[in-house]
Amino acid sequence: MGTGLRTFCIFMLFGILVAGNIAAQTGGTVTTRDAKKDRLLQEYYDRLERERQDQETGQDLPETYHKQMMKSPDYRSPQYFPDTTGQRAMIPDSLRMMKLDTLADSLKFDSLYYLGDTLLADTIPDTLVPFGYDMFDIAPGLDMPSEVADIEGYILGPGDNIYIFLWGKVEQQYDLTIDREGKVFVPKIGEVAAWGLSIGEFEKQLKGRLSKVYSDFSLSVSLGKIRSIRVYLTGEVKKPGAYTVSSLLTLYNAMYLAGGPNPRGSLRDVRLIRNGKVEKSVDLYDFLLKGNSEGDVRLSSGDAVFVPVASARVAIDGEINRPAIYEIKDGEKAANLVEMAGGPTSRAFIRKITIARISPLNERIILNVNLKPEIGEIVDYPLQSGDSVYVFSVDETLENTVTIAGVVKQPGRYEWTDSMTVADLVRLGELHARNVYFDRANLYRKYANLTREIIPVDLNKVLNGTQNFQLRDHDSLHVYRWNEINPHKYVYIEGEVKYPGEYSLFNNMTVADLIFLAGDFTRDAYQLNIELARPDTTGRVTIHKFDRAAEEIENFQLAENDYVFVRKRPDQFLHQLASVEGEVRFPGQYALLSRDETLYDLIQRAGGFTDRAFPKGIIFYRESIGESLIRQNLPSIIERSAPIREDSLGNIKPVEFIKFNQDNVNRVIINMEELLKSEGKKGDIKLRGDDYIYVPRIPSGVSVLGAVGAEGTIKYESGRKVKSYIQLAGNFSRNADKGAVRLIKADGQVFSGGSTIGKKVELGDAIVVPTEIKKERDWLKITSTIFSIVGGALTTILVIDRL
Repeated sequence: MGTGLRTFCIFMLFGILVAGNIAAQTGGTVTTRDAKKDRLLQEYYDRLERERQDQETGQDLPETYHKQMMKSPDYRSPQYFPDTTGQRAMIPDSLRMMKLDTLADSLKFDSLYYLGDTLLADTIPDTLVPFGYDMFDIAPGLDMPSEVADIEGYILGPGDNIYIFLWGKVEQQYDLTIDREGKVFVPKIGEVAAWGLSIGEFEKQLKGRLSKVYSDFSLSVSLGKIRSIRVYLTGEVKKPGAYTVSSLLTLYNAMYLAGGPNPRGSLRDVRLIRNGKVEKSVDLYDFLLKGNSEGDVRLSSGDAVFVPVASARVAIDGEINRPAIYEIKDGEKAANLVEMAGGPTSRAFIRKITIARISPLNERIILNVNLKPEIGEIVDYPLQSGDSVYVFSVDETLENTVTIAGVVKQPGRYEWTDSMTVADLVRLGELHARNVYFDRANLYRKYANLTREIIPVDLNKVLNGTQNFQLRDHDSLHVYRWNEINPHKYVYIEGEVKYPGEYSLFNNMTVADLIFLAGDFTRDAYQLNIELARPDTTGRVTIHKFDRAAEEIENFQLAENDYVFVRKRPDQFLHQLASVEGEVRFPGQYALLSRDETLYDLIQRAGGFTDRAFPKGIIFYRESIGESLIRQNLPSIIERSAPIREDSLGNIKPVEFIKFNQDNVNRVIINMEELLKSEGKKGDIKLRGDDYIYVPRIPSGVSVLGAVGAEGTIKYESGRKVKSYIQLAGNFSRNADKGAVRLIKADGQVFSGGSTIGKKVELGDAIVVPTEIKKERDWLKITSTIFSIVGGALTTILVIDRL
């Protein structure tokens, strides 16, 4: 390849790379980068849209509705069974011990089954927790001591430090450490084996050896520094791993160091593995329930403590001292579980203990247990994993009783006799005077074959004697509230009434009644066209219209969910006020005479301008302008129109370049010269309520602000231009943006751009010189990048040249 051609290629490649790099750093067009910006921008807009939709739809509506419901006077908290296991259904007292498949379809209960003689949950109660695991919880700030056992039975080994004391005819003291061979060297007698011996055994052996050298002496041996061992905690423990601990450590201590078993771990089969074999299996229940620590053993270096998954667990609840979930071993029965759980309470009925179990066919079955030997023989069963045991109360097994509940003054159980009737039970319960649903009460009856029946009872007939029948043992009567069967009905009213909203529907309630309850009409109400919307069962809506003066409004009866609308009078114009302040003869508030009254008219009513007035600088505010722009969603449009800036991590953020200010948009610019010259025929504006007009005094001159030598107000001279006033203010400063000078006229008009500097200035005008925004560039980084690219290009040319 020729030298000239190589040189040309180098310069061309260099130019292309440098130009591309500078374009990328200064905002040049790069397809991949632009595509990434487009994607990020779209993601940002999508996120804004999702947030806006969430705010409009109200994602927290369910929580808000729940809080409102809880405040309602008609809301009643669920009443749960106090006498069965883990019930989660809200049912009346009279439905206790009922078979669910015989109840009316309208009554639904979750997770309940009829098991033997009562209702039990189909799962272990949520309130029960596994027994014994909290024993290993160590309070914050407390550490496990490393040496937590006594030295009785301690076996010496390499690394142990022992102290030997001799007294009598010989006074000696030795500080010795057992070497790797398990021996210590004692002066006068030589090496003595210590490994594998207890302190007592070593002391006896040592005394025998020393007796051959000394006579008439006494001897004592004690432990000094104890050796460290490494043990392993594995399986279902909270903190498994290898631990370097004192050789005094026992299995119980090691379990504490590991935080105890995790929720899956067994407490009844903790295994000590030594030399690859299970040395011992420890049942921690012996220690937890009886305080028996005989199962604790001292660990040796290399030992592993393994906690397997708990094999079988059962739950026990009811009249028991320690309800919980327990781990069981093969062959253990309900009696063993009752003993583990602290025994029955004084109210327990131990002739009636039930075991709820899932059969091999995945069916729920019940087993009845009798642990009272003096009444029949003991009936007990081996437990299986997943069993749920319940110990009943004596209150749940009362005989010769009937029950009444609901809207009665004296609910509860009553003695049953053979001749007792429904009327007798109603008389004992004493019906409330109000809110009783007489058309139907429910009598729940249990038969000897454990089937159940609902018998409807008409209380009207019971009270007048036309329906009455005898009760049976364990019958239960439930009297319903009227509100339970017939919920509250409501009607609604909106518009020009004092208290619009929701109202209870009363019997024979009319449109006039509803208007009266709502505080009657406001003074702006249009009473000639009151509208009522009534939905039917198909969802269609029928409209009825009324005149307040007509008789029909007094007689037309309302129905549930009727909606009444009272419109505002279309021609209402009552006390619309506008304010005039400043340099007028009679400043203050004025009531507008009509919808057509104008600014010129109001100034004339205010006595015209004073001699000090500056009409050209009049300020006119209308608050409804900003409110209208907000209703048009202008702030959101401005937010979405903001430019996006991407940082070095690829995150994009909006740059706020326009901040919506409601007060700033409320001013209306008016050409007062044209208005006054035409005597209100040109440039006038019709007034509205709450309009505000301010007439300033004659200004002192022309104000010059911003990036100039000296800000201030300069005396006005006719014919001078913007440039002249800037020169009088000390001319432009170094950082002035000369091309963005703004001329703000006294009437609110603003001129900007390059031609502004040549415009004539009038009295009351203001000149603003903004500061230039300079973009900083990291020239060191750009230069470094260029040299890096040039080096790469030269390397490429060299490779090409050698091909």
